[in-house]
This record gives sequence, structure tokens and C-alpha cells, in this order.
Amino acid sequence: MDIVNIANKIACGGTDTANTGKLGCLSLFGTPTNALLLRKGTKIPATTTFNVAYLTPLIQQGTIVPLIGASSFEDVSSEDAYSTNASGVKRLNLKGLPEYKLMFEEGHEFYRQMNKLQSFKGWDLIIGDESGNWILSTNADGSFGGFTAGHITPELTKRKVQGGDSEMKSVLIQFTNRLQWDVNYAVLNADQLDFYAEDVPTVNGVDLDFTVAPSNGDTTLSVTALLNSDHDTKVIGLLAANFILKVNGATVVPTVNETPSGTYVLTISSISTGDLLSLGLWDSSLNVDVTDLTNILYRATPLLTATVVA
Repeated sequence: MDIVNIANKIACGGTDTANTGKLGCLSLFGTPTNALLLRKGTKIPATTTFNVAYLTPLIQQGTIVPLIGASSFEDVSSEDAYSTNASGVKRLNLKGLPEYKLMFEEGHEFYRQMNKLQSFKGWDLIIGDESGNWILSTNADGSFGGFTAGHITPELTKRKVQGGDSEMKSVLIQFTNRLQWDVNYAVLNADQLDFYAEDVPTVNGVDLDFTVAPSNGDTTLSVTALLNSDHDTKVIGLLAANFILKVNGATVVPTVNETPSGTYVLTISSISTGDLLSLGLWDSSLNVDVTDLTNILYRATPLLTATVVA
């Protein structure tokens, strides 16, 4: 619209009509138990098929971080603030901002990883409820995205109280764009989707360790793979394509045999004293350090390194 037509023009509010009819099926949203953290500004095109196949590579790339299966939820949103003049007339001064607390009972490795999410204005969030519905923001260009977050704060882990609550850790999330929550949002109903929240893959940390220190003249490396969460559960089924091995900074492609389960023998050319080895997990199609093994995601944390001994 031309500037001459909008200069000094004010929308007074309360003059628009509203469609308050109740015909048709109700669109309701349940208790939030899931969240997809999207890197700030991530847009989902309107033509996207929103499913696990779409989400998985974004999770591998770190564009999305899923928080799935909160044990409880608390709405700690701030109330709208009003002022009252001398005549007793109230006026809205400030609209409150949504703020959610999601509580998880998932063990200490999960709690440690949650602390990495501490941020301010670093993420947008899509929220999921216990029935498999998702709520997300809408953009002026027709795309979708997450709700704009301000602070994301993993709170102090609460220890179990005898006869009381279980050990848990909460994450507190404040959203800074009230208009998104009041108007600019859409609900993806579960009956329109082909997946459950539990189907969304999350990244599992893996400990890689040499069973024997690499030494001069070796042509094989024996490596165990255990989950970070308990340092006991074996990671099975990895193939050569799931590993990235470097010798003195140069990528080497080994042959890989799993024997016994969870132990991998990598066959390579002879290594020499002083060679620097690094071994991790890899997805060559995306060039990322999170590998996809039949919709289960793994990352080696930390990278396994060694210097070849004499």
C-alpha cells in the first residue's frame, strides 16, 4: 500500500469481526510431551511431506534436536499485565509470554546432553502432544517453522526423594513471539501423519575403544562399540560405511568384520610407529558424524584417537 495511504493510520483494535461459529470438528491440542528444536530461522516449505524421512537427515545434520517423551509438563507462562487509572478503568499494558517446562526421567547421560541446549534466541521449537499432534508456527511466505524461543534453560537435576518423586531433569523454555501462539500457528493432527513421536530418531552417543593398542606393522584394528548411556550395551550391525578412519589426517577405507557382536575388526594397510589414528562414525551421503543404522542414529563421542606404538 502506498505510504500516503498508511501515514498516520492506526488500527484501533476491536473493529474486526470474528468467526465464532462452532460447526465442524473441534481442533484441539493436548499436553505437550515432545519438542523438536530447530536452528533459528529454519523454514519448512509448504510442499514438504512432514514425516520421519524428512526429519532424519535434519537431525543428523544438527538442524533439529528432538526431545521426545517428557514424563510431565508444566505451563509457567506469564500472565497479561494491566494498569488501572484513577477512575478504575483497566488497560492492557503487556501481554504475557508463553513458557513451558518439560520434565524428563531418562538417566544421567541424557541429563548431561540436555545441558548442551542452554541458549538464548538460538532455537525455534515445534511442540508435540501425547496424542501425536504437532503445533508449529506459520510464516508470511506460506512456509512453516518453530515457535521463536528466548531462553532455553536445563534446570538443576532433582534427585529422588524417598517415597516421593523420581529423579528428573527439567528444561524451561520461554517463547518470545506471542502473536505466533495467538494467531500464526497450525496444528498437524496425528490422523494426518504416518508416524508417532516415538518414531522420531534421536542421536545415541557411542564409545569406541581399541581392544589392543595399535602397534607398528599392524594391519588390523580391533574396536568395541558401546552406548555412552551405560557403557555396557553393545552397538551391533555397523558396516564399513558407518565408520570414518583417518591415518595422519588422510581418510583410509577399511574392510570391516563384526566378530563377536559389538566388536569390529578393521583391516587396513600396515601402520607405522608414530602414525596418528582417528576413528569415528560417519554418514558419507550427508558428510556428518551421525550415522543412520536402520533409523537408529549414532555418534561417536568422543572421537577415538591413538598414536601407533612400537
